[in-house]
Amino acid sequence: MRTVPGTPRAAGPGRLCGLLFALLALLLAAGCSSGLRLGYNQAEILVNWSLSDYVDLEPHQRDLFGRRFREMHDWHRREQLPEYARLAREARIRVEDGLTRADVDWIIAHSRGRLEALIEHGAGDAADLMLSLTPEQVKGLERAFARANRKLAQSWGIGRPVAEQQKLRAERLVGQVERLTGKLGRDQLERVTELSDALPLTNDQRFAERQRRQRELIAALQSGRSRAEMAAWFRQWAPNWERGRDQQRTQLFADIDRLLTPAQRRNAMDQLQAYADDFTALSAAATPQRQPQPQQRAAN
Repeated sequence: MRTVPGTPRAAGPGRLCGLLFALLALLLAAGCSSGLRLGYNQAEILVNWSLSDYVDLEPHQRDLFGRRFREMHDWHRREQLPEYARLAREARIRVEDGLTRADVDWIIAHSRGRLEALIEHGAGDAADLMLSLTPEQVKGLERAFARANRKLAQSWGIGRPVAEQQKLRAERLVGQVERLTGKLGRDQLERVTELSDALPLTNDQRFAERQRRQRELIAALQSGRSRAEMAAWFRQWAPNWERGRDQQRTQLFADIDRLLTPAQRRNAMDQLQAYADDFTALSAAATPQRQPQPQQRAAN
């Protein structure tokens, strides 16, 4: 799996509003180059499968979702993937020179910019989907959140001793790094673990924040908002799912970069170049945007 450092990750409610987050999730979850391209081209199937973990859509809702998703997918392929390619190429240049904290800040800021463009474009469609949910579907969503939270609590070690939570966090971090650089050596593993352990352990706070934001979504679905009000609410709610994490991770990635061998740096550069190639190839298959037809003048 390729992961561009600092790229925002899609979360549970993003799957409910897959119109916004699913494409980004596919880019992060795909494996090799061919896997990324296949996943992106089969996005509607994969997103429907993922969405079903959270809510069972009625046929008319699924039809609405399908139409809107295909429209957004076309837009994303045409307008956004070239920006992803530029981001990957620039990240490659910065990795080659050695990442500074300012470089990591730049990558995070531009990655968030792509997410915000996705949210802005799809907020109205997300509002339509959310407003179509019945009370029974909203209750089902609450139950799905509870199931997902139990799994997350287990993977994060919520409620376990601090040392065990730190171990799990360090293992996740090592996995993220090795997916980009290849295997780390023993000394590198020890240093990455030290860097991870030096960060404040915020699992409990992040888990509580996740639950709070889930409650906000449920409340919004039950609020009786208009379409315009729901879209506006979603635009301010959606971008901040991982709020507060970037600052502490900025220096972490810069510190890890200094540990890389020339071969590992080359691996990272090759991965980022392959990302850029993938995004470019996928965007080349975009359907040209239809130009509006000029209106014919009414006959006198």
